[in-house]
Amino acid sequence: MDFATYLKQQEVRDKTIKSYLSTVNEYLQWHDGLPEQEEMISQLLLLEYKSYLKTVRKNHPKTINKKLAGIRKWLEYLQATGQFKGVIQIKDEALSELERLREPKYLDKDEVREIRKAIEKEPNAFLRDRDRCMIYLMLYLGLRQEEVINLQISDIIRTAGKQKVIIREGKGGFYDELPLESVELRKALDQWMEQRSKSRFANSPYLFVSRRTPQAGKRAVVKMVERIRQTSGVQFTCHQLRHTFGKRIIDETGNIKKAQELLRHRHTSSTEIYTLHRREELVGVLRKLDDVI
Repeated sequence: MDFATYLKQQEVRDKTIKSYLSTVNEYLQWHDGLPEQEEMISQLLLLEYKSYLKTVRKNHPKTINKKLAGIRKWLEYLQATGQFKGVIQIKDEALSELERLREPKYLDKDEVREIRKAIEKEPNAFLRDRDRCMIYLMLYLGLRQEEVINLQISDIIRTAGKQKVIIREGKGGFYDELPLESVELRKALDQWMEQRSKSRFANSPYLFVSRRTPQAGKRAVVKMVERIRQTSGVQFTCHQLRHTFGKRIIDETGNIKKAQELLRHRHTSSTEIYTLHRREELVGVLRKLDDVI
């Protein structure tokens, strides 16, 4: 069994498999360039490789850590297949304090308001209704860009008392069902479905179609964001819409477990970053102390 097959059996995403294979190939090429090196892998070798990534390749700490994750997975494969029996522990490259504490960029209420207004200013009804539905799925349900464009009609359940959106293969290949409770999102879906029914691709299984193809792809999303940025004056990304959703959940509930479940994070550490606050929010809290102390 080769490494790729091992990863597929563990239901690792294709994109991640490609990244891990690329990392291992890079490591092997680096190893081949070492003078008279017999060992394929060892604690010392991996420390040298980590240093090479940092000092020679000038990789960012986050990039180094992603590559180390691939190497660790490769080690796991080698151990599982009896090709390596040692124990190796390589720590991640430390991030700077600023990077470690950097909060995800989210949008404030005024920015969200401007984005919503910009959507309604779109003169083309097809684009307006599709833009609104795409944006609201990210903003009101926290969907990732890839999850949005891969949604199918059958993933939208609108039966009485059981309205939900099904994510058949989210990040990490996870399946999930999200309650469709937002009134704004329901309206956006209704408006898009009515507009979609007039499309020549009305029979496409995908929820989002383009004017030229039966499935709207990443290019359509990029153009949408550019359109709304220009009209609203708000510089944002699709992932910032998801960050905004996560921050709102934390602010409203104060419950990190609920936020973790809704954001579909594997670990709470991924969710904890949403508990960080903008500096201006902290300044506002300090100013209010005069009224309560």
